[in-house]
Amino acid sequence: MNYTEDFKKEVKELYPDFPEMHKLLDNGGTFLGRYLDDSCEGSISIKDILDATNLEDLQEKARYMQRKVNLYIKWCQLYDKEFNQ
Repeated sequence: MNYTEDFKKEVKELYPDFPEMHKLLDNGGTFLGRYLDDSCEGSISIKDILDATNLEDLQEKARYMQRKVNLYIKWCQLYDKEFNQ
């Protein structure tokens, strides 16, 4: 796949310690989508809720989770554009 530079930058920012993702990005690997999908959390854990000391902590966690979901949606759009049009 042809990943845009902005997309590559966003993935590397969100997953700085995931060299396998970086390799897939650089080589245009489509399996990257699987990693992005698997890393999307569906909800905030009970532990995170109980450990939060204020609403801002929970909102920060939710924003981080939303960034991951949005990144996967972008990957899906790139995939669709490249292979289904």
